[in-house]
Amino acid sequence: MTAASRCAGAPLVTAGSAPRKDAAGWPACEHCGQRWTRCKGKLHPHPPGKICHGCWKMREGTRLPPSAGAAAVPARSHKRKLTGTPAATLAPPPPPPLLSPFQQPLWHSHGWSLRSSSRGSRASAASWLQLAQSDELKNWQEKRGGFWQHDTHQSLVCSFLDEQRVRLLHGSERIGRQLLHSLGVDSTSLCLAATKLLRTSKGEGQQEIHYDIPVYDEAARCYTVLMYLTPTLSTAVPLLSQEQLRGCFTDGEKRPSPAALQFLTRDKFDSTRVDAGDMLALRCTTAHYGVANPDDSQRYVLFMLFSPSSLAKPDTEAQRYPHGVVR
Repeated sequence: MTAASRCAGAPLVTAGSAPRKDAAGWPACEHCGQRWTRCKGKLHPHPPGKICHGCWKMREGTRLPPSAGAAAVPARSHKRKLTGTPAATLAPPPPPPLLSPFQQPLWHSHGWSLRSSSRGSRASAASWLQLAQSDELKNWQEKRGGFWQHDTHQSLVCSFLDEQRVRLLHGSERIGRQLLHSLGVDSTSLCLAATKLLRTSKGEGQQEIHYDIPVYDEAARCYTVLMYLTPTLSTAVPLLSQEQLRGCFTDGEKRPSPAALQFLTRDKFDSTRVDAGDMLALRCTTAHYGVANPDDSQRYVLFMLFSPSSLAKPDTEAQRYPHGVVR
């Protein structure tokens, strides 16, 4: 047989060769060896026998061989395909939002900590507010800054409200001790030196920057706890650490230096909105000031001062004002 009579990819046909048969002796495709009766489509002449329609299409170039087809079409995977933008082209995640100073643990460095209300503090705040708004508290005293103060240790004429007052004193002391204990303070060595209700009308209550205890050695052992009885603006607390502000708390009648007072300006303090039952703990070596009441309703705050049992009860009327006060 001449080369012109040979098909591309077909075996060489020599004289006397016979058509291809399968293992059972049935006529088979000259290319793939499949039995003619099992081939799909028509059979095509291909001396010395025939080829199936599939092999004929491959010979004509209209169908890829099995090996090429398998390479062109990848095997199906059972894994779910990832959708969306590839990880390599994803934009980097945005940086986490900056925390407010009131959301950071600044007790050990700055000497103050604001805690959100608990069920117990909210119940106590509601009861104190009811008592403060009653007509039984008749000894309100006006203080510097335009706020009013009432001592909670004074007995009331109404026996029912007086019993409520005593019960609230014990409950608030327990809540205040729990707050100090959570901050690492040994509250078992402290006594409740003072508990007072503070009342402020709209636009009133602006204080000068001050310390609650005028003597540093005593202030270092005392703590102030404020329980807010109404939603309001909190007491302003310093953004600088106590170490940075140490030179502002001088001994005796000595005034701080002008260089030290530059660290003790209102722009270096911050305040935030609080809800009824929220509590602010302060070391008495921490400078602070009350801000004016921005709301139409009156603001009520419970002031508690804890001092060591071995120390004489501090006079809460004696405070230290580094910048001085306007008489």
